[in-house]
Amino acid sequence: MKILYVGLQHENYNSQKGMSFEYNNFLLTLTHLAGIDVIERPFDVIPSIGKEAFNKKLLMAVEKEKPDLLFVFMYTDEIDPKILKAIRARRTTKIVAWFADDYWRFFNYSRRWAPYFDLAVTTSPQAFTWYRHAGFTNAALSQWACNTDVYKPRERMKDIDVSFVGQYKRGRGEIIDALHKNQIAVQAYGFGWPARTADAVQSGGPNGRVSQEEMLNIFSRSRINLNLNVRPGRWEPAVLARIFLRKSINHLVPDIHFVDNLRAWWHFAVPHTHARPFELAGCRAFTISGYSEGIGDYYEPDREMVFYRDIDDLVQKIRYYLSHNEEREKIAQAGYERTMRDHTYQKRFKELFAKIGILPA
Repeated sequence: MKILYVGLQHENYNSQKGMSFEYNNFLLTLTHLAGIDVIERPFDVIPSIGKEAFNKKLLMAVEKEKPDLLFVFMYTDEIDPKILKAIRARRTTKIVAWFADDYWRFFNYSRRWAPYFDLAVTTSPQAFTWYRHAGFTNAALSQWACNTDVYKPRERMKDIDVSFVGQYKRGRGEIIDALHKNQIAVQAYGFGWPARTADAVQSGGPNGRVSQEEMLNIFSRSRINLNLNVRPGRWEPAVLARIFLRKSINHLVPDIHFVDNLRAWWHFAVPHTHARPFELAGCRAFTISGYSEGIGDYYEPDREMVFYRDIDDLVQKIRYYLSHNEEREKIAQAGYERTMRDHTYQKRFKELFAKIGILPA
């Protein structure tokens, strides 16, 4: 089976930020699947060669390589719809698109692109119903997962009580501050968190950005890992800018689709499921997570993963599980086993291949 993969190599077209999420989890997983030959055509060349040239080269690659599948991890407007129509007209290559953030982008992005693909993949159960109601019979519901080549258990001494790894956002900062006020020594790592000070070391205060290797070690060193999926308020300037200024390749342009943008804005604040719970569970790391759309369908509450509803509930559960080591480790093990059984990208891709009617040799 031959796959032509199209997506970003580097995060937001910026090589200084490292390899993109989709490169590390989608492309690398596909290249390791047995019976599959993967050819990559990254979006990253577009700023230097232009969108028109990129699309011409993409069509030429399809004509030359004759892949069974063109897999596109959608980002902005890199692909020319005319090229997609031309590829589908040949009927020799199936086209699958993976859409992220459909819980709000469905209205002003995904539904405009879905008609051009044989399969439009969403991770949002609610968006899947929107696709169906809009008449898209080519929609498929999947979910983020764990790349088992990267996220795996490590034997480390548990010398961190509570940790959170992720970019600083105001809502997350408020939760960390509230935990500190309740005398919980939580350590926060990631872009935007203040660098450590001597006082922070003693109190378990914030830390700066860490490498992927350091992050994986933190997962294994922590007795409790937090997944904070608190959403920003609808009226925050960054939210309004993200709704009414859309990305076009590596820059922003005005988006004047007012009604669609209004619907996207309304749903932006809804907590959604992302990849981090699956990654933590794949490391056999005990996790307390906020609730999000459908997360209870993937991990059984209090048996495979623990979920909290508000700050008081989170404080209570942190204190309980810090003092119940055996129960905590039992839940971490059950979450790990569930991940290996049901939530790997290998499994996700095989399910999608079956839906599209192509299977590796």
